[in-house]
Amino acid sequence: MRCLMCGKDTLSDRSLYRLFFLDDQLCMDCRSQWHRQRIEFRMDQIPVYSSYVYNEAFASCLLQYKECGDEALKDVFLCLDIDYIRRKFHGYTILLMPSSEEKMQKRGFSHLSLMCECLHMPILNPFAKKDGSEQKSLHVRDRQRMIHDIILKDDVPLPRKILLFDDVITTGSTLKGALSNMDASRHSVRIYTAAAHEKWLQKPMRRHFSRHQ
Repeated sequence: MRCLMCGKDTLSDRSLYRLFFLDDQLCMDCRSQWHRQRIEFRMDQIPVYSSYVYNEAFASCLLQYKECGDEALKDVFLCLDIDYIRRKFHGYTILLMPSSEEKMQKRGFSHLSLMCECLHMPILNPFAKKDGSEQKSLHVRDRQRMIHDIILKDDVPLPRKILLFDDVITTGSTLKGALSNMDASRHSVRIYTAAAHEKWLQKPMRRHFSRHQ
């Protein structure tokens, strides 16, 4: 099997890493460039969990997957944490954060839906995004206004145990928009993102986990 990023033969990895993570589709060199760290903090009193600190290597792989249409990369973001996520959020239903209709048509696939397939958990796509603005091109204040651009689709009943899911949390505006459409007191709500921007590491009530936990 060859690394999906650099093309290196992953069977050449003669290490304990390859022994324990045989199914990883990235080689040890590419994976080691990701800042792997389980993180826990709160956003608007909702617990948020992430497995990576967002850095250049993670961003490059996400760009290759989302914007270049490299669907083969769909499993590399969660494959090392499947057991952890399934155990941590047993009984929860994953609610995906929305992309704009323009982005969906351009990509031709739902990148979050494919990313979550490896978890074998129930998945819903109950939200829509009214505005097609590209988040990364917006000023922070403009991103915060995007909270009001996230809407709940009509006639979509929400489960009691909800896991809001996104690839990265930066400002948190999309997730806050989703939260604004529900009464959190009526649900058990958690948030999981594959990666978190480093600024969230400075938030109070954070708890960092061992890389091997």
